[in-house]
Amino acid sequence: IMSRPQIQEEAIVMLADELERCIKPEGLAITMAAEHSCLHWRGAKEHAGMFNSVMRGQFRHNAELRNEFRDMQRLHTDQRHAAERL
Repeated sequence: IMSRPQIQEEAIVMLADELERCIKPEGLAITMAAEHSCLHWRGAKEHAGMFNSVMRGQFRHNAELRNEFRDMQRLHTDQRHAAERL
């Protein structure tokens, strides 16, 4: 799915579709952070990132489960940023 440059919003949906097809989960939550090469190619000096997510099944319909996923994601992001500062 990710073997070539493509639109991030489409790539995450394609990934979600493929995971659902293969493993048939009751719920699926995917987040994707990516840098946009087109801005780098044009000489942009600042970070040109974008964040997308897909929530399906239990993650879409169960707010408690969705919030738990987002809390874990925030914790992971905070830990990664702390490690980058070292």
